Amino acid sequence: MPLMRQISVFLENVPGRLATLCNTLENNGINLRAMSTSEGSDYGVVRMLVDDVDAAETVLRDANLPFSSVDVLTIEVSDQPGALGKVAVQLAEAGINVEYAYAAAGSGNSRALCVVKVADPAEAESQLGLA
Repeated sequence: MPLMRQISVFLENVPGRLATLCNTLENNGINLRAMSTSEGSDYGVVRMLVDDVDAAETVLRDANLPFSSVDVLTIEVSDQPGALGKVAVQLAEAGINVEYAYAAAGSGNSRALCVVKVADPAEAESQLGLA
């Protein structure tokens, strides 16, 4: 699972747009696996991993929602202090810049899922010994 295709959707920064996106995916049987949002003054970016990228891209296209797709590295780490830092050090020592990252762990879980955007996810995967 280390390499996944992430979809970034560009939404107007107004009430209800995120709900529309989530409901559109749900109504088409597409499951969100991970999501992060960031905002600007007029538009926000919703970055997400889904269970069926091809279907999601078709649904988004049909709904006239602007989006792009990119490969990202997904890494499971132990849910304890310093776990993500160790990954960041390995990437830095390999000369790999982290453009952005987001992570989550549920209550009571011993593992966290980290999504990391780098220029060359396959190289990062190799450097971390995940390939």
